[in-house]
Formats: sequence, C-alpha cells, structure tokens
Amino acid sequence: MQKKWLDLYNTLEKIEDDFLDYQNRKDLLPIREQLNNIQEFALWFLQENPLGMGKEAFAQAKNEMIAILQDIVSAIEANDYVLMHDAITYGVMEYLKACTQKMAEAE
Repeated sequence: MQKKWLDLYNTLEKIEDDFLDYQNRKDLLPIREQLNNIQEFALWFLQENPLGMGKEAFAQAKNEMIAILQDIVSAIEANDYVLMHDAITYGVMEYLKACTQKMAEAE
C-alpha cells in the first residue's frame, strides 16, 4: 500500500509543479485522471486511521478529509484551478506524505 500512495504523491507533486507554469495552470485534466486514486486513498484513510490518531484527532482529520474532497468537487464544477491546487497541495498531499512516512517508520 505504501508504494501505491507514494506513487500517487509523486504524481500529484508533478501536477502541482505544472501549476507553476501558466500554460498548464488551468488544465484540470491531470487531476481528473487521478480522482479514482484520490478517492481510493481517502476511503482507505477514513476507514483505517493509518496515522494511529486518538479518537478526537481522527474525527477532526476525517472531517478535514471530507472537506478536502468537497473542495476538489467544487473546484471541478467551477473550473477553479486555485481551489484545486490548494486542495491537492495542502490537503491530499499532506495526508499522503504523513501516511507514507508513518508506513516507512513502521517497516
């Protein structure tokens, strides 16, 4: 599972780098192509508590993850690349990074 999430993180990082290029900034297609993987990660995160958080902290993290997913949907509907960038960079990628680091420590 760690490799799968690390691959997703690296893919999103490349897409994030493209946001720095004005020509690619408004192209949400690369993110749309990763939606199934993002959804799969979110479901896994919500079900597994992979960071081993306490009950309250995990409840807050679950709410944050759901808000991130809602932001992604809103960004697609409004074609809002700024919201998409923020949801991916400061949302999904932060959780992916934390989870892959936790998994690496466990090995």
